[in-house]
Amino acid sequence: MMRKRAKELLGVVMAISVLAGCGSAGIQVPERTLTKAQDTGVYKEAPDLAAKVESGELPPAEERLPEEPYVEQVESVGTYGGTIRRVYTGVSDWNSLNYIGARHELLVYVSQEGVAQPNLVESWEYQGDDNTTLVLKLHKGIKWSDGEPFTVDDILYDLGVRQSGNVPLEQNGLGAAVVSDGAKKIDDYTVELKLKEYYPIEYAATFEQPYAPEHYLKQFDPRYDDTKTWEDLTSAWCSYTNGKGLEDLPQLSPWKVSSYTDNGLIVAERNPYYWKVDQEGNQLPYVDTIEFKYVASTDSIPAMVAAGEIDFQVRNMQFSDYSYYKQNEEAGGYRALALSSSSLGPCIRLNYACEDLKLRELFRDLEFRKALSLGIDREAISDSLYFGLVEGWGACPLEVAPSYPGEEYAKMYTEYDPDTANEILDGLGLEDTNNDGIREIDGKPLTIVIDTEDGYGSGPVKGIELVAEHWRKLGIDAVVNTIERSLMLARWQDNSYTAYAWKLDGAVDPVRFNYAWADLSAPDYLWHNVGVPMQAWYHSDGKEGVEMPRFIQDINAKCVEALGATDDEKRAGYGKELSALVAENLFVIPTTTYMECGVVNAKLKNVPETWISGNEFCGEKHIHPWILYYEQ
Repeated sequence: MMRKRAKELLGVVMAISVLAGCGSAGIQVPERTLTKAQDTGVYKEAPDLAAKVESGELPPAEERLPEEPYVEQVESVGTYGGTIRRVYTGVSDWNSLNYIGARHELLVYVSQEGVAQPNLVESWEYQGDDNTTLVLKLHKGIKWSDGEPFTVDDILYDLGVRQSGNVPLEQNGLGAAVVSDGAKKIDDYTVELKLKEYYPIEYAATFEQPYAPEHYLKQFDPRYDDTKTWEDLTSAWCSYTNGKGLEDLPQLSPWKVSSYTDNGLIVAERNPYYWKVDQEGNQLPYVDTIEFKYVASTDSIPAMVAAGEIDFQVRNMQFSDYSYYKQNEEAGGYRALALSSSSLGPCIRLNYACEDLKLRELFRDLEFRKALSLGIDREAISDSLYFGLVEGWGACPLEVAPSYPGEEYAKMYTEYDPDTANEILDGLGLEDTNNDGIREIDGKPLTIVIDTEDGYGSGPVKGIELVAEHWRKLGIDAVVNTIERSLMLARWQDNSYTAYAWKLDGAVDPVRFNYAWADLSAPDYLWHNVGVPMQAWYHSDGKEGVEMPRFIQDINAKCVEALGATDDEKRAGYGKELSALVAENLFVIPTTTYMECGVVNAKLKNVPETWISGNEFCGEKHIHPWILYYEQ
């Protein structure tokens, strides 16, 4: 009866469940056009900003906005006011701020078809026979939240500090693609970047942005003030990049963090210098403030939703709670969202450089990885967590991806076949010699500890627990270690983990989102699958770290080829070869396709019915939260 009720409640989901297969539903990123000031006349602003203009605390809107601000063509022109309440899970969950628009801005956006659209960067041009010179033109007149101009100097400063090696920060994204001293200022709004290899501009629509507020950070920089040290700059810079201590730091985003409280509440207020308007000249955003409430566990989120305490949230929500959200819509005053995802569901990553040498050898054996995959009952996971709406899926991108290699690879090693899995394990000499139900390796129990976090990235912990349950039936002592995300990061960095579980990002474009699949170009990037020791080996030409197995070297080489392709057809071809290698070698062990859910206050307007959710589109930022408003 409960199953029937759940199916009835999920009827609305069925129409969008095909999204994982076709990728065509959802919304388009709103159109952006440029409008000169004289075309729209006097700009309008929020009442709180108008009061500050009246008191002389702020200049008029016309002086705060660019001469040609971006115009968001909104479905309905909004009214100012209100607060959007959200939750976050701790200090490492900085993307909860980023995804709503309270932290970074992107150089460019991408539509859900993967087409680059202007944002901070107004236009771009590749030069040279190999397209390794990239000229970026910034949108003139954008200002930081303290009123200082955003210029090419902010890009040069960021690249210069990172490339100096004096501040221990990772270099990723577009910044990592620029050669040393490869940035040249043409004018205040135009920069020429010399690239190591061709880098598609669409790839810049990710988390890492190659700019920083030079005018603010140089007060901590020993090159400008000899009383300062590189440690001072490192401390200030880490606050900027990690989303901690943002109260004093200038931002370009729609909202800016204004306060933290002892109980973990973060408040972000409207950025008075935000540089976008609607078609009637109203400066965005419409909503006054965003509040982020700390939750120690995602288990508390459903009750908060039902009580009407969350206004807009997708991140950190679990689809297994969707029917509960549907049942409580009216009482909670919200609308439940069922969203297809650009990611795959819970995915196991083995540590191919783990400290246990016997386990390391076993993990590197493809036959063992086949046994692990064949021993997972993916249909049970789909039924338990997604009401049967997702399907078993291998280490392969979704059909919508240009690099999708075919169904053969999507379904490779995904059939639930415990008999074959047991035969493989027997053939590897992994026997249960003392009849306690657990196989032994080198005289000790065959134990795999799977780190996971009860939050957005891992998918429901229950999914990982089901995998562990299936593996225990094979005689493997699989243990789920549920910990806070910052502890997971620490264990990744010091290589003290055996395996970990996370959703698999980039399933609509594993070349652009290569960090989740194969790329090794960015040292110490937290989401890399290969771990720090093998990264060290790769970046030191074998002088340090742990040698990676041949199949990972081949996968990475193919990824580099795909990244260097200068046209879409070649990139797709290399991408298919990359995807086939990943699937054939079970580089990672996925479970199913993925669905996400969320909630939105019933009074919030300009929210589409559905969209494709995922890191490729920076989560909720894909629908431009700065255009949301409360119906009066």
